Parts: sequence; C-alpha cells; structure tokens
Amino acid sequence: MGQKISIALFRAKKKLGIIDSSDPSQMQKSVWFAGKRSYSKIFLQDREIRMYLEKELSTSGLVEIVIKRYFRKIEIAMHVTKPGVVIGRSGSNINRIKDCLMSVYKLPKDLRLDIIEFRDPAASSRVVASEISDAIKRGSPYRKIAKSYIEKMRYSGVLGAKIILSGRLNGAEIARTESFPYGSIPRHTIDANIDAHNIHCLTKAGIVGVKVLIYTGDKFKNYTY
Repeated sequence: MGQKISIALFRAKKKLGIIDSSDPSQMQKSVWFAGKRSYSKIFLQDREIRMYLEKELSTSGLVEIVIKRYFRKIEIAMHVTKPGVVIGRSGSNINRIKDCLMSVYKLPKDLRLDIIEFRDPAASSRVVASEISDAIKRGSPYRKIAKSYIEKMRYSGVLGAKIILSGRLNGAEIARTESFPYGSIPRHTIDANIDAHNIHCLTKAGIVGVKVLIYTGDKFKNYTY
C-alpha cells in the first residue's frame, strides 16, 4: 500500500459491515444517497458544513463529524472530547451553531445536532495531531512532545501508534522527516482498525506536516484465517 493510499478509503467497504458506534473511526463520515443531478450539490454542501464546524469546534477536541441525510431530515453527530464547550452556557453556543447552519446552508428546521462525548482523547488521531500542532506552533521541542503523546497513547490501551513529523523541524535549514513509533501498524490488513489523521502546522520556518496513526485492534475478533 505504501504511503500514497488513504487508510480510511482502503477500508471503506469493510466499514459497512460490523460497526462499533462508540468508535467514530469505524463509521462512514457521510451517510446519504443522491442522484446524478443532486450529488455534486450535496457533496459540496457537506464539505462546507464540515469546514464551518471544524472552525467552530476547534477548541472542543473535535474527533469526527458524521452527517446523515434522510428524506427531509438531516442529522449531524459531533464526536468531541469537551461537550460542555460545544453546548455553551444554557445551550447558547449549540443554538447559535444550529441557527447558522439553517440560515447559511439552508438546512431544514428539524435539523438534529447530536453531541457525543469521546472519553479517551489519546485514542483519537485527530485530537492528538491537533494538540501536537498547537504545541509546535508555540515553539515547544517536537521530540519531547511526540514522545509524551506516544506514552499517553500507550497507556490508553491502543495496540500501536505512530507520529510522523515532516518539514523544517526546529527551524532547521534542511527539511527532514522523523517518526516516533510504538507497537505495530498493520497498514495492509483491511480488517485492522486504524485511525489516521494528518494536519499542516504553519510555523515561522514554514509548514510542518503532522501525521498520526493509531491501531486499536481488528474488526473481526477471534477469527481464524
């Protein structure tokens, strides 16, 4: 498989089988059906909704956004590590987000927003990548940050993890790539649950790429080949 194929796309067909609702990495990110004429419109609308929610929920430990469309009904599930930040005081923040989605993106009035708490931030590649990116922007030493998050993921119970940093690390003249592995990451095994996320960190020396891979186990347990 190498490093050029999307890990989630490589396992997309298997995600339609056994799905654990407590693990957002196993779920399809968009669940809906559309014809040829409306497909592109809905696809672009989903993309804009995700960009808006990612900006609004940047401080709430966003793990994943799952959009489900039914006949005249839309459900958006937001998996976050800090649900209180999303809700706001007396629900003011979530109501503001809902009103904006209905007015700007013309979503129906019966729009449903579900806030699901993700209890283990160290088991989410998106949360870990975002926190590492913020720490690098503040000028913290990248080796110390990466090793500390590897220890956090190790104690969270994951079977394998890997942090890859690429770019002008610590402002060096020559860009390089450094990786910090733990356990095993079976990229070629389709039944393996691998949560992956990469983010671009803009520093004074340039862009540093942060990629996090987390292996939590296989979809089919106790299966003999």
